[in-house]
Amino acid sequence: MKSYNEMIEEKYKGISKLPEKLLGFTTSIRENAIAYLELTDDSSVIDVGCGTGASFACLENIIGEGGKILGVEPSKSMINAAKDRVKTEGWKNITLCENTIEEIETNEKFDGALLFAMHDVFNSVEGIKKIYSLLNVNARIVCVGPKTQERGLTRIFNPMLHLLFKRMALSQDNQDKPWRVVESIFTTEKIIDEKHGLIFIYIGRK
Repeated sequence: MKSYNEMIEEKYKGISKLPEKLLGFTTSIRENAIAYLELTDDSSVIDVGCGTGASFACLENIIGEGGKILGVEPSKSMINAAKDRVKTEGWKNITLCENTIEEIETNEKFDGALLFAMHDVFNSVEGIKKIYSLLNVNARIVCVGPKTQERGLTRIFNPMLHLLFKRMALSQDNQDKPWRVVESIFTTEKIIDEKHGLIFIYIGRK
């Protein structure tokens, strides 16, 4: 039987090689989400499911050389691409861990946690509790991803969204409200709709 990491690698091996321009529409969403973390110079942040490191540049612009980023990613192909990005950019304050958040062991505390399109983690009670334990008091968690539609004309996109969830995640739970587990552990501050409600940004605080 395949391990979780092996199954994740199967899903993301091909995605890791896609040109970032194909996902250009997510740039403004990513920037908005990171702004909600309320990071400053010298802040430390966990990028859970950092993928190829698409959020690193925006995070670096905020936290500067004195800040820290812990990138956690179980897909070997994705994290190898992230390593290449870090090396190319010459960033010295990023630590990359090829692992799931549930298995991360560190005594450090962080000022924020970013989860961008991490539906499997959204549905992991153990994973969300681990993130909670790694954050400083009053630190924010920001989660971003697609959600299925309950009403209105945008319901016509639900078949496509179901296929997207199937492609990007092992867990198929809570597609209508992906932050359901997160809000049971963190204090919800706001939930913002992007792209006519097809994408959400959840902001919570420890």
